[in-house]
Amino acid sequence: MEAILTTVLPVFGMIVLGYGFTKAKVFDAAAGRGLSLFVFNVAIPALLFKTVASMGAQQGAPWELWIAFFGGLFITWITAGLVSRLVPSLNVSGGAAASMAAGFGNLALLGTPLALSHFGQQVAIPLGMILSIHAPILWFTAMLHRALFQTTGGFSIGRTAKELFKHLATNGIVLGLVAGSLWRFTGWGLHPVFGTMLGMLADASVPTALFALGVSLAGYSLKGSWSGMFTLIGLKMVLMPVLVFLLVHYVVSIPPLWGHVAVLFAAMPTGANAFLFSQRNNEATAAVSGAIALGTALAAVSASVLLYLMDTGAI
Repeated sequence: MEAILTTVLPVFGMIVLGYGFTKAKVFDAAAGRGLSLFVFNVAIPALLFKTVASMGAQQGAPWELWIAFFGGLFITWITAGLVSRLVPSLNVSGGAAASMAAGFGNLALLGTPLALSHFGQQVAIPLGMILSIHAPILWFTAMLHRALFQTTGGFSIGRTAKELFKHLATNGIVLGLVAGSLWRFTGWGLHPVFGTMLGMLADASVPTALFALGVSLAGYSLKGSWSGMFTLIGLKMVLMPVLVFLLVHYVVSIPPLWGHVAVLFAAMPTGANAFLFSQRNNEATAAVSGAIALGTALAAVSASVLLYLMDTGAI
């Protein structure tokens, strides 16, 4: 348990630092945005490039990992849409905002630092496989979901699919994985100078991501719909990881460490993109904002328990 605490406490300590400095007006939202862009577009892609370019043969197939993680997410998404009909603050546009909040976890700024801090850079490949398609697929699904319950006729599948392709083609994480794979096939290896630079950027990814998350949390509020907030937290942090765990252990065949990453990612609290979606459409904003703020605080305990169960072989 001591090993768990030495992973979790520094992780959430960095989040508290970012939050505290922002509340003290040392940092603001613009600074947090800059840090997040550095994490998404530079630090994590550098980590993935270096890992892929120098890795050996892999034991698992990406589609089995995707089946486990996105299969559990899909079931949670449908469940959230149905449950939203029973919760007034979530019952808007067929529950699209609720489904987005129940499925879109904070993988980049919280899940990735936790996984890397606890398991090491050996998990960079599976987390990169999930991260690379996570945001674009969920944004496309959320927009399609909402459009099915709208009558304005303002949604175009062709235009949205084009935006999805553009997002994938310009996504730093996708580019890092692809560039690393291409470099690996050349067999040239990494020059010491280039390798050291990549290592420095990779090392910066974890603390910068956590500090940026703390900065962003200062902008969320617990005021609003408590019933909607707790419904979203239950769907995201309980139902989804349970479903992914069942798929990992009984449906697909992937390396144990990959399974741990999938379950840990599934257990992450709601991420900022869910809030952006709800705010953009002015739907369930209070509930989603609360789910992000309270869910992230609760994750300090839930992540500790989950990592303990993984380390002891209980799951």
